[in-house]
Amino acid sequence: MTKTQLQDYFYNRCSPQQVKEVEQWLASIEDGDSNDVLLHELLAGIQVEKNDHLVNQAFDKFLSKVQPAGKQKPQSRSFVRKMGWLYRAAAAVLFLPILMAAIFFYLQKNQPTEWVEAYVPYGQSKMVSLPDSSKIWLNAGTKLIYPKEFNNSYRQVYVDGEAYAEITKDKSRPFVMSAGEVSVEVLGTRFNLKSYSEDSYIAVSLLEGAVRMNTTFNNETEATVLKPGESVKFSKNTGKLTLSEFLVSDESLWHSGNGFFFINEPLDEIALSLERYFNVRINIENELLKKEHYYSVFVNNESLDDILSALNASGKMKIRTNANSIYIY
Repeated sequence: MTKTQLQDYFYNRCSPQQVKEVEQWLASIEDGDSNDVLLHELLAGIQVEKNDHLVNQAFDKFLSKVQPAGKQKPQSRSFVRKMGWLYRAAAAVLFLPILMAAIFFYLQKNQPTEWVEAYVPYGQSKMVSLPDSSKIWLNAGTKLIYPKEFNNSYRQVYVDGEAYAEITKDKSRPFVMSAGEVSVEVLGTRFNLKSYSEDSYIAVSLLEGAVRMNTTFNNETEATVLKPGESVKFSKNTGKLTLSEFLVSDESLWHSGNGFFFINEPLDEIALSLERYFNVRINIENELLKKEHYYSVFVNNESLDDILSALNASGKMKIRTNANSIYIY
């Protein structure tokens, strides 16, 4: 368990499965055990007034949701009574400053959040309209999970794949798009997020407005604020962040079905993008070619053959096609 996971839970940024995992972890803690120590460490440094009535009230109400009456184990109740004001303070810090955020979610909503899942097969793309009128364009092989109705604190969605987003402005409800080790928080803007589970990186590109990109690696979180025309690539393997610039007019072209935009991308990652879009299998049998980097923009509805020919302008590749498979060596 990490501090980021706990914060995401309290701020209603978790998927249903993540909520279940955090609540099971909280309920399993025994007084003085290793998880108890870990929780103290995660909440260390939080300071509020010890006797604040709202502190105790917020914590008790939260706890009643995590451990409903009739389902508490005796040792859990003992743990609750012994853990003292530190945990109450932590609950207050997480709950009270945002008022109707997490407390509203737990206390006011009688029914669990109903989630909607949208998936786009390889070779296709589609646009999804969200409950707040925001629009999300999903690239090939992308999954989007979002609530049927947003709550009054955060607008939270989850993406596995590539999504171009035009977010409706709402200063009272930040929009959070989570994708594995990266989350993007905005109020209203246009941005592109690429985060396929099989890729070695996650990339965020900002076209308009401002976004904060939060990345987590080895249980440490780093925040990066992007400006329009900037793209940040996060390495899943090393945690390294790479900043580059691009033409805003190019980055979102794929969502209208007529563009590819590659910034210093290795051939093996370009191949994955082409596989999804054209629904083919591309095998690169030369290890050196896999790591060749390219700067390429294709905006005229080029065919797969046209794109591969352009990438092979140097003549380094040998390309062979067999049915629905392409071999590069």
